[in-house]
Amino acid sequence: AGTMRPTMASHTDSTTPDVSRRSFLKTAVAAAATAPLAGVLDAQEGATRAQQAGAGAPLMAYVGTFSSPLRDVLPTQVDLPPGNGRGIHIFEVHRETGALTARGTFDLGTSPSCLALNRARTRLYSSNETDRVGEGKHGTVTAFAIGGADGRLSELNTVPSGGAGPTYVSVHPSGKFLLVANYFGGSVAVLPILGDGRLGPATDVKEDAGTIGPRRAANAPPGSFAFSGHDRTHAHMIEADASGRFVVHVDL
Repeated sequence: AGTMRPTMASHTDSTTPDVSRRSFLKTAVAAAATAPLAGVLDAQEGATRAQQAGAGAPLMAYVGTFSSPLRDVLPTQVDLPPGNGRGIHIFEVHRETGALTARGTFDLGTSPSCLALNRARTRLYSSNETDRVGEGKHGTVTAFAIGGADGRLSELNTVPSGGAGPTYVSVHPSGKFLLVANYFGGSVAVLPILGDGRLGPATDVKEDAGTIGPRRAANAPPGSFAFSGHDRTHAHMIEADASGRFVVHVDL
């Protein structure tokens, strides 16, 4: 109670001129994700939440970042921008002005770049964009409990994401499943959410297949240096429809 849906941001060095298509799309998706994840709630739900939160309860924001220094990634990996984040950064939001006050971090060296909340705002999930876990070289997803009094995070558990480099997570409308898009692994996965908010092992993993597009755009403007990222399949986003009957995901 008293928490807002998370804002996801990739902290990158704006002075670096050679920004890949991957990092651009990452920023674009993060910015686009802010609108639905910031939450446009109906009046009744908003009023109920306000009553439950109470006038003195803090309103918190959680920001996922690329970590600095990057850990658990291959030394040859050049597709991720350099991170300035320390993990998940926590802010208190002034209810009248919207001003942000830093309230610490939950340090993670595995680039928790995307965050999602459950409907009750008591659990937070992060996609950790690593590719070195286990024999399959998977990424991970972490479940957190949110402290009602101060919004602090307590880690519940961390499980493999069902593929390498998870870049996006969302909670199924039923609240019983976490959907994961694994960018480097080119796969999407379903992870059960247990009764206490912890995550179980993936119960379903689907790997994409298809024709790989051109490395560079055929009609790119003069001077363009952008690569397409079409070196392999890259699952980039995954969401269920409102009914929970269908799941849609984007492959770069």
